[in-house]
Amino acid sequence: MSFWKTFGFNTGTAIDSILDGEDYTLEQLLDEEEIIQETKAQNKRLIEFFVEPETLKKLLYYITEEPQEDDDTNRKYKYPFLSCEILASEIWAICDAMYSNPGLLDMLYSYFEKESPLHPLLSSYTSRVACVLLQKKVSTTVNYMKERQGIIDHFLKHLGNGFVMELLLKIIACEDTTEGAGTLEWLCTTGLIASLISKFEPSLGTEVHENAGQALVDIIIVSMNSSSSPLIAQLESKEHVERLFGYILEKGLSSSLQNGLTVLIELLRRHVREHHDDETTLENLPPILRLSVDNLVPLIKLITPDSENNLPTLQTTTGKVVPIGFERLKIVEFISALFITNKLCIDKELVKTNILNTCLDLFFSYPWNNFLHAIVEIIIQSILEGENESLKMTLVEDCKLIQRIVDASKDNDDDCAKPKGTRKGYMGHLTAISHALLNIATITPAIDKLLSENPGWEGFVRGELSSIRERENRPLAGYIPSEYGMADEPQDFDELEDEDNDILFEHMGGYDQSGDYHPGENEFRLDPDDDSDDDDDDDDEMVVQGRHQEDSDDDDEPQQQQQEQQEEKKEEAELKAETPAEEGSTQDAV
Repeated sequence: MSFWKTFGFNTGTAIDSILDGEDYTLEQLLDEEEIIQETKAQNKRLIEFFVEPETLKKLLYYITEEPQEDDDTNRKYKYPFLSCEILASEIWAICDAMYSNPGLLDMLYSYFEKESPLHPLLSSYTSRVACVLLQKKVSTTVNYMKERQGIIDHFLKHLGNGFVMELLLKIIACEDTTEGAGTLEWLCTTGLIASLISKFEPSLGTEVHENAGQALVDIIIVSMNSSSSPLIAQLESKEHVERLFGYILEKGLSSSLQNGLTVLIELLRRHVREHHDDETTLENLPPILRLSVDNLVPLIKLITPDSENNLPTLQTTTGKVVPIGFERLKIVEFISALFITNKLCIDKELVKTNILNTCLDLFFSYPWNNFLHAIVEIIIQSILEGENESLKMTLVEDCKLIQRIVDASKDNDDDCAKPKGTRKGYMGHLTAISHALLNIATITPAIDKLLSENPGWEGFVRGELSSIRERENRPLAGYIPSEYGMADEPQDFDELEDEDNDILFEHMGGYDQSGDYHPGENEFRLDPDDDSDDDDDDDDEMVVQGRHQEDSDDDDEPQQQQQEQQEEKKEEAELKAETPAEEGSTQDAV
């Protein structure tokens, strides 16, 4: 068909044939294979038919009304799919027609007022069309939703449906657009925060918890640059934080805990300070921080090594491994977020719970969980790089961090020495922590003293740590080859670069430090003094200027010797040719 259209031999399509008739139905057009192609090509007569109110109502009917059991496959699958594709084709004429008749929008959004669960196919089609219309006309759609009472509650009723959840997230994201400014303020009046927090009820299921948590996290991210967001103010209020902690701790390790802590971690990141705060007291902390400290003890009880862990053992390439679990991992991440707030009063409360020892015990108890190792390393690095000297000494001295590192290195060496032994999974993180200790020791005499007093630390630094540092500092593909070979490999990249520059200068030539130019050994250029009277081709001959004269003389000697040898051979050949004739004349004489 495209060939005939391109070269002007269009004989018409089946769609055009139907549109040429007087009586035709939407179903006749939907039965044609080219309906989507012609729609996206914006066939004028076809679009004019689609924007008619009756046609739009029929299209909406197919995506909002569930088919009956005795309906044919076209009604159940084909017509709803094609109707969704047409309505979501992002054609302005169709979008304008939808908004010119409020009854059409009512028909679309009334679908979400149905009871759960929604039809899986129709909910995806309806949500997709609603998302496209929202993106095309943000302000108009938001204004319509403001006038439609209870529409957000209808969305939240189906929070377990991923397609409805996607629509809700797009509504929240409208705040980032110019047309959608003020969306969060309107959502604040709808009771959205309270409704979302209620979705963390443990009995509602994992999918509902995940969607509620994702919605709250998106609200926090959208409001990240705003210090006076009404939704954030509601979310961080004492009432809502207490309620959220109640759901988190209600059933111990559960999806409510995992997704609820995800929300709290995002809120804590809004309170991170660059410099340490020594003045604020616990009583003066915001509710989110104060209540987080108050609920530390029950959370820490869930991650102690002797706490109950009912997770099944996993068979991996390194053998059987007991997983730590997403919930316990999320608690450690929550502890990390509290440390990073850089508040002295919070640090003191964390030290009282002995959480640092607990985190270090977990670090070495799960040698193959790199997520856990990364979080614990963040805690240690934040403490060592922070301004709380007392907390540093608690970590290094009271928690015996140095001795733990030395013992772990020895255990790793013993395991590697065994047949088919493997290196512990946490050794890379221990290397980074050890480097941080060495760096902080240069400016903290107390830590430097502890390092020097440990009998195994010096051996670890000179052995394991030194070999790792040397291997990490070596270029990935090796050193750059040079004419001097690789016997003496420079350890300093600046030294290596200077040496290579000297070699390059010697071979290729260049300007020295005084600004004088020196030709290199391999530099080619035209010889301006060539006065040869040879043919025109000889005038273009390239002459090597950088060669030594001795090399030229050496090259000429073999040519002269070869010419002399050829002349001698020629004389010998002539002499041999004359000799038989003389012998023949002697025989005749005899």
